[in-house]
Amino acid sequence: MEFAPDRERNDKGWIIYPSDTAYRKSLFPPQVMKHPAKMQMWLEKDIIEYVSNPGDIILDPFGGTGTLMIAALMGRTVILMDIEESYHKLQQEIQFTLKVTNPDMSSVILLHGDNRFLLPIPCSHIITSPPYAGAMDIRKVREGEEGDELVEADRQMVEYSKDKRNISKLNTFLYNQAMERVYKLCYESLLPGGTLSIVVKDRIEKGKRVYLSKWVDRVCKKMGFTEYSWFKWQAPGSRFTSDRRAKGLETVDDEDIMIYRKEK
Repeated sequence: MEFAPDRERNDKGWIIYPSDTAYRKSLFPPQVMKHPAKMQMWLEKDIIEYVSNPGDIILDPFGGTGTLMIAALMGRTVILMDIEESYHKLQQEIQFTLKVTNPDMSSVILLHGDNRFLLPIPCSHIITSPPYAGAMDIRKVREGEEGDELVEADRQMVEYSKDKRNISKLNTFLYNQAMERVYKLCYESLLPGGTLSIVVKDRIEKGKRVYLSKWVDRVCKKMGFTEYSWFKWQAPGSRFTSDRRAKGLETVDDEDIMIYRKEK
C-alpha cells in the first residue's frame, strides 16, 4: 500500500499537505487553535489509513490536543494519555464535543498521568509526535536566535506545561534516558505486527542542525523495532526559517514520518 498516494510531492519527493485549519476548526473547539503542539491533521489521517484498519486500537502516549481522536471517527478505538492536566481536560472537552456530533464514533479512552508509569497498554498501533528536550525551559529555548514568533510559541508551551515531571523539562541527557524508556514501553505495548509511527522534526541549535530523526531511528532499532517506512513532508515555513534562508543559513524544511514494526 502506498502512503498518501493522492498527495502532491515536491521535487525532493517530500509530501506537500494543504492547510489543516478548516479541517481542525470543523471538529475541535476554538481553544485548540491556541495550543502550539498540534500534529498536522491531514498527515495524521494519512498515517491512520496507512497503518491501521477499522477495529484496531491506536494509542498516543503524548496525546496533546487530541488530534488522534479523528481515528475514532474512522472506526478505530483511541487511547490518549498526557501528563498535563490542561491537555487532559481539553481532550475531555473534545471527546464530549465529537460524541455529540458523531454519536457512532468508536471508543476514546483518556488517561491522565506519566506515560512512563501508565505504559505498557496493549494496542494495535502507536502514533505520536514526541516533545523535544528542554522545550519547556523558556529561558533556554532558542536563546534569542529565533524570531519573536517562536519565542511566543515557547511561552505558550510553558503556559500549557506545568507538571514538573514533563519530559520536555529535562536536559538532553536525562531526556534521552526518559525517551528510551518510553520507546521500550511502546514496544512492550504493541501486539506482534503492530506499528509505531513517529513524526519528528530536526532542530537548529547554536546554528547547526541536530538530527533528532537519526537518534530516534537508532533507539527504536535498539528496542527491537524494524524499520517499516520512512517518509518526509514539507513542513510549513515560519519567519525564523525565512530569515535564516535569506541570510544563507541552514534551515529545517522537512519533518520525518518514521514508521517501525514489532515483528514478534
